[in-house]
Amino acid sequence: MATPSGSFSSDELISQRVNHLLFINRLTRRRAAEQLGISHSAFNTKMNGGSSWKADELVALTDYFGVSFDFLIARQAIELAEPMSDGERA
Repeated sequence: MATPSGSFSSDELISQRVNHLLFINRLTRRRAAEQLGISHSAFNTKMNGGSSWKADELVALTDYFGVSFDFLIARQAIELAEPMSDGERA
């Protein structure tokens, strides 16, 4: 099955989308990892392609950032992502 965005793996696409979400929400990887219940080192390893995202982590990402799974795997335009409110980032 072809990937939606060229030759990127699904893990690379997810990491690209998470990077975008971190940027628009002005969050550090450390803060996001804390909020998601993932160790900072494990989060960095996933973001750098060293290990795959697990299903429960994908659910946590969609819940935390308020995006769909389709967004994470690039089946929806990146422009659909909106910053979270300050209360949601807490």
